[in-house]
Amino acid sequence: MVVLVTGATGFLGRRVVHELLERRQQVRCLVHTPGRERIFDHRAVEVQYGNIRDKDSLSNAFYDVDSVVHLVGIIRSRRRNSFEDVHLEGTANVLAAAKEAGASRFLHVSAIGAANDQSDPYLYSKWLGERAVIESGVPYTIFRPSVLFGEGDEFLNALAGLVRLFPVVPVIGSGKNKYHPLAVGDLARCIAITLGREDLKGQTLDLGGAKRMSYNEVVAEVALAMGKRRPRFHVPVWLMHVIAKISQGLMPRAPITTDQLKMLSIRSVAEEGEVERVFGFTPQAMEGNIDFVNSVGVADGIQMLLGSMPRHIRDH
Repeated sequence: MVVLVTGATGFLGRRVVHELLERRQQVRCLVHTPGRERIFDHRAVEVQYGNIRDKDSLSNAFYDVDSVVHLVGIIRSRRRNSFEDVHLEGTANVLAAAKEAGASRFLHVSAIGAANDQSDPYLYSKWLGERAVIESGVPYTIFRPSVLFGEGDEFLNALAGLVRLFPVVPVIGSGKNKYHPLAVGDLARCIAITLGREDLKGQTLDLGGAKRMSYNEVVAEVALAMGKRRPRFHVPVWLMHVIAKISQGLMPRAPITTDQLKMLSIRSVAEEGEVERVFGFTPQAMEGNIDFVNSVGVADGIQMLLGSMPRHIRDH
């Protein structure tokens, strides 16, 4: 059985590929940028190059494919790759190729909070992608994780950059909004397990980690892991909207966008114990398992502040 993984070289993708190989699956990786596949043993996986927005480039990747794990997503919308370009058009292209190939399973990663609400372009595009999956006719499972953490993540490493740079950490708004941090390896494990679970076909699963945490608690945990004591300074949301609009107009990659500000306000939690109930294992706690944030230095923090993720973090 050939399992095709889109976004295979990304933050989540490389963990999914590892989990599939551990289960002796035959894995084919759809790679957008030649050379990125070098993170894998060339004898362990098959590689096909393609772009999910280019239908013609997908034809060679889907022969003999039985299952598709679709992971491609973005958190910054650009002119050439908007949220709908990637999350709807790209997903529709992959679905069409999977259907033509006769795939029997389509696993799709969305996000908690995806909804038919055009005021939030990111979550609306995720909802549109989900609808395309549900209406495709291909047996599916949709995963809606909360914020993911692990070596190479942008969320905790960005916070680590702030902790490294400033004696007082700026927090947008009250910082009381709730998250349910899920280890990226745990989501990869759930995805791999699902391939062997007929009962999960047609399911949409909201998944969170070991503990619900406020943004303030996440910041405190990052500072603790770095051995720093950092008080917080709360910045009014209205002021951040002004700053985001100005920076988006002046910088090609603003440190924060108005769309991302909307994401920060979404309560991103799942039912407690959902991973244990559905998949039979206890997810990893964030506390005590984020030593990777110590790799963020002062120079990295400056790059993050300017809106550019350092290469040694981005490519892990």
